[in-house]
Amino acid sequence: MKRLWIWGTLLGLAAAATAQADPRYFLVAGRPGLPQITDSYVLPLEEPQDIAHAQALIAQGPDIGAGIVVAAIQAGADGINRDYLAPGAPPWSWHVTQFEGFADFTIELYDGSPTLVEEDVPGWIANTGGHIGFWNYTVVAELPAGVPEPSAFAVFGLGSLGLLGLARRRLHPYPAFTMRRAPRRRAGL
Repeated sequence: MKRLWIWGTLLGLAAAATAQADPRYFLVAGRPGLPQITDSYVLPLEEPQDIAHAQALIAQGPDIGAGIVVAAIQAGADGINRDYLAPGAPPWSWHVTQFEGFADFTIELYDGSPTLVEEDVPGWIANTGGHIGFWNYTVVAELPAGVPEPSAFAVFGLGSLGLLGLARRRLHPYPAFTMRRAPRRRAGL
């Protein structure tokens, strides 16, 4: 009888361990209508209510509320967090370690961008306690099951960005103001 109890307990623990779903990965990038934002990062989510809210943000946009991702980060590449909007989808040298929630606003200290974090990861972590809450970023896409190879997502991402651009044109038919960098002048001319 004792053996049966032990085996039953072990089987129950094994079932519980496998029942926990693998994380689902989402792309966090600039809010629709902000063309100057050209970088992104990957957000892992596990809780069903968080996944549902992320999917609602994708379908309906950040105007539904709580569009800002608040998360804890850590230095070091994890093989998952990449800038999928950049050519070649280069990995970031930091990654999300804990999702803390969705918010309508955060303290100004958490505002920035993935590129800004990348410029000084230790400084960002020291300054913010290792937190991010970028005001102009939201969940824009769910990555396919597992984490895709950058080349596979690049094709998917370009198509999605094209659809976002089309939707933006329909919502905002007038071209947005964009800053253009002046050409560099050669010395001596």
